[in-house]
Amino acid sequence: MRAARMGGAMDVLQLLLLTVLGLLGGVLSGVAGVGGGIVFVPALVYAAGWNIKEAVAASLVIVVFSSLSGTLRNAWSEDPVSWRSAALLSSTVAPASLIGVFVSSISPAWVVQLVFAGLLLTLAYPTARGRKEERPQDEKQLPLPLVILSGVGIGALSGLVGVGGGVLMVPLMILGFSLSTKRAVSTSLAVVLITGIVASVGYIATGFSDLLSLPPIVVGSIVGAWLGVHLREWLPDRAIRVGFAGFMVVIALRTLSDATGIL
Repeated sequence: MRAARMGGAMDVLQLLLLTVLGLLGGVLSGVAGVGGGIVFVPALVYAAGWNIKEAVAASLVIVVFSSLSGTLRNAWSEDPVSWRSAALLSSTVAPASLIGVFVSSISPAWVVQLVFAGLLLTLAYPTARGRKEERPQDEKQLPLPLVILSGVGIGALSGLVGVGGGVLMVPLMILGFSLSTKRAVSTSLAVVLITGIVASVGYIATGFSDLLSLPPIVVGSIVGAWLGVHLREWLPDRAIRVGFAGFMVVIALRTLSDATGIL
């Protein structure tokens, strides 16, 4: 359907645009420890003309490749994955993503739009403010049951709106597993990878089939994730954080406008 249309109409400029969008999302994946879905979903909706449900499903497929690339690159970084923490959190986040897939399959598009916009607005300020580099020594560790319950919520949200959940998992792992910020970022990518695989299978099982449209973004995301992990080790990030937070607000307002019919 879309693959055939794109195959006949997509010119070199469109291919380059999709590749650049993938590159941007991949860099975000490596720098911030997120799968890039916060970039991929609006990119597919507003730059490529997809509806939001298709964009969510496609984003999760793309997230698999970008987070895999970042996870492999982290094997040689100074802050590698904590596989024990990744396994523990993945055991709840990944299966819970299927809750979001199910809700998406039975809900109108405006529900997904409202949830996605709400997530962006909620995360914009924490993104601009940034994270503490280390967890204070006198700060109490979150109890494990609360960490597990939070993982269920993050997984369901990830499956519904097409984000890997890394933005939410990094502070959870800092507080729940006493990881440093950079190691939590590395570990979140591994959890995002597993979650993306499970949620993608769920969307494909429920009818998403436009896989042939994704290679340009996938290629860009793979390259971008490797660059992002490298940049994270030395790049001052305040301007990037503030700029990206502004981008999140703009996209949220545009998505709310589409969902409500205002403007």
